[in-house]
Amino acid sequence: MVFDDGGSTFEDIGLNGCVFDNCGLSLAKSPEGMTRVKGVVATKCKVVNSEIGPCVFEDVVIDELATNPILLIWSSFFRRVRLSGKIGKIGINVPPEAFFTDSKVLHDFSVAREAFYRETDWALDISDAKFVDFRCEGIPLDLIRRDPETQVVIRKSMLPRLEVFERGFRKDFRELYFSLVDFLESPRQEELLVVPLGAPKARRDAWASGIGELRSRGFLAEG
Repeated sequence: MVFDDGGSTFEDIGLNGCVFDNCGLSLAKSPEGMTRVKGVVATKCKVVNSEIGPCVFEDVVIDELATNPILLIWSSFFRRVRLSGKIGKIGINVPPEAFFTDSKVLHDFSVAREAFYRETDWALDISDAKFVDFRCEGIPLDLIRRDPETQVVIRKSMLPRLEVFERGFRKDFRELYFSLVDFLESPRQEELLVVPLGAPKARRDAWASGIGELRSRGFLAEG
């Protein structure tokens, strides 16, 4: 059990088969206090009941990562971070609301995020990752390298009202459908949908077929 309250630097480290149990990384309360992780390579590690607060990741490689139950990452910034192999459940969230709700601090994080990504050539490469589940907010999607077949982008400008999805679609692709509902009811203008290639076959196939259906109807932002 280890907690980092922010302001730390972890650089040029190799991790192989490590287990992080009930840990917290960069539980910072301001952009200036964000921990920085640079040049780290982690292989076949496991994260249990842990979370990551606002942290800066740069030139990091994660190859195979097990999570239990899910790894939540709050308002972290990514620059040239590559995920590959089987990856567990990961949720990348925009505001660090798990730590505070002060409007000025949240604004400061938003300003810092925009400035960071203006200076970033690419943020994430997930093209070779097989996630059990993956949700990502707060990273410009054009800075994410992805597999265009199984990791796709939808935009509100291309997506019609939910009424066009008939009962058969809602029944066959239930999880995907509710993801679309959540997206259309949110302020987000675009969303990344990822086939959970690391999940059991039935769930994986349902997502792949559903995304194929969205593609055939012209609802995806290709490229």
